[in-house]
Amino acid sequence: MAKTYYSMGLLTADESWRMIRTIRAEPSGGINETLEVSAARRRDFQMALEQAQQQYIAAAQVGYESRPLNLFYGLSQAGRAIAAASPKLGGRTGRHWQGAGHGLHFDTEIGSMGPLMSRIKVGDGSADLFSRLSTAIGSPSDLRSVTFGEVLEQIPDYGMEFRDESVAGRAIHNFNLYTAPVAFPLELEVQLPGLPPEGPLDESAVRAIADHYPALRALQVSTLESGLAKRSHNPGRIMFTIDNIEQLTRSPSGPYVPSGAMLYRRNPVLLPEIGEVQREVRPLASWWIVLFALSMLARYAPHHWTRAMSISESRIASRVEFILDTALHAVPELIWSELALIKEPTRPVRSRFMVRLARLLTSRNDRIYGWIPMSQYGGTNRVAVADG
Repeated sequence: MAKTYYSMGLLTADESWRMIRTIRAEPSGGINETLEVSAARRRDFQMALEQAQQQYIAAAQVGYESRPLNLFYGLSQAGRAIAAASPKLGGRTGRHWQGAGHGLHFDTEIGSMGPLMSRIKVGDGSADLFSRLSTAIGSPSDLRSVTFGEVLEQIPDYGMEFRDESVAGRAIHNFNLYTAPVAFPLELEVQLPGLPPEGPLDESAVRAIADHYPALRALQVSTLESGLAKRSHNPGRIMFTIDNIEQLTRSPSGPYVPSGAMLYRRNPVLLPEIGEVQREVRPLASWWIVLFALSMLARYAPHHWTRAMSISESRIASRVEFILDTALHAVPELIWSELALIKEPTRPVRSRFMVRLARLLTSRNDRIYGWIPMSQYGGTNRVAVADG
């Protein structure tokens, strides 16, 4: 049973695999353009996705002890299919579409701090499968070194289930724009992790955390007359200033969101930079790293894996179980999302009317005092304006 509005709108594994199979049976758009010029790419695309689906069906039938192996290698095969279908690889790009080797290294000798602090090293090559996938989906691959815990925090499902707003570097899913973007400036409410839930906050303290989120870097922290950061009436949330319509984009799910927000399972999220790059890692790449680490632990260090999965002895056992359960549904949905982007690339959606209106009002320094939504009655939206 769904616990939140977010979980009510998620696709099941069966629904995602059905849509993937439809793409396979009826390739069109960018996918068809890439596959129709290469029989080898077409064969790899079809077989790799078939193997990926079978691995995930098998993963749902086995216990937690073995599940990471099916999950990672199923995702690995899906990565091969995405690379085969991507126009960013092969052809005249100068980058081969086939990859060899993982491109990642995880030290299975778990230290005293446990698996969350264990490091995953990302190679600096470009011929491995992780690099090929990253290029295909537009995600950075030069992360160098990250901890398992850091990558885990990139997965929004994890942060929603195990809530702890004191942890910095989490994916942000709570942010709201309460005012229609027709007159600027206006304010964006953000639940920024890593800040105390109440009390006065210096603007620089908020800025230090916000700058780790590329989508928030261009936004000013709203301040009070005292110079302190402005808190929302909702506990733990901070206000940011939106200066113009170019700082917003229309989410496919409906509301306006900060430019740079990323879709995760069809919901907008704000992701932080990670590793040694100034960019966010796309969600499918984060899942790739997480499942790689768990599969290495399960395969090559069964003694550590047994200890980590002991529900009576390990503080992270339930969290790992949650990740392994969530992957069954989240990963197929993300695979479908990336294939859909290759099939029909999307561009930021902004209402032409809203952009023109916002620029007009900003240039005239007008003040909006009424919005008449006549379109629902078959008419035209109207805005009542008073000269300021």
